[in-house]
Amino acid sequence: MSTNGLDWVEKNKEYLIKQAEMLQNAIARMATNSLTVKQVGLTVWAAIVGFGFTNENPALFVLAFVAFALFGLLDIYYLYLERKFRDNFNRLARILGGYISDRDDEWIKTMRGNFVKPDSSTKFLGQFPNTLKSWANLPYLITFMITIVLLSVRL
Repeated sequence: MSTNGLDWVEKNKEYLIKQAEMLQNAIARMATNSLTVKQVGLTVWAAIVGFGFTNENPALFVLAFVAFALFGLLDIYYLYLERKFRDNFNRLARILGGYISDRDDEWIKTMRGNFVKPDSSTKFLGQFPNTLKSWANLPYLITFMITIVLLSVRL
């Protein structure tokens, strides 16, 4: 832990608090967007599946599966971004609390004062498997299983 880092934090405490507030707002927006994508995705899926039952067309069930998968990818991306913002917020909160480390000093220099920007050290595709395992994605798993059952049952 460097003394320069602590001095810098003390000098810029108000700015860092504002950055933390902006991160909280970004996290809330990502969570809201994720919920909206789930709602729209389920609505589109239900409409296409209902239309598939009405027309007795198995291709519509495949279309419902593909459409919901695309909504799922978008939702997983929002979850990934939310986690990145949470990481920044947690680190910033630790720094504001006075628990600054050498790695935090380096992070402060790397971010150049813009702590709202997600850390680019890990890429979306690299984090995809971990993000996919989240409980937030359970509605997709259930919907995919229902779609597979609907495809396997003769119309």
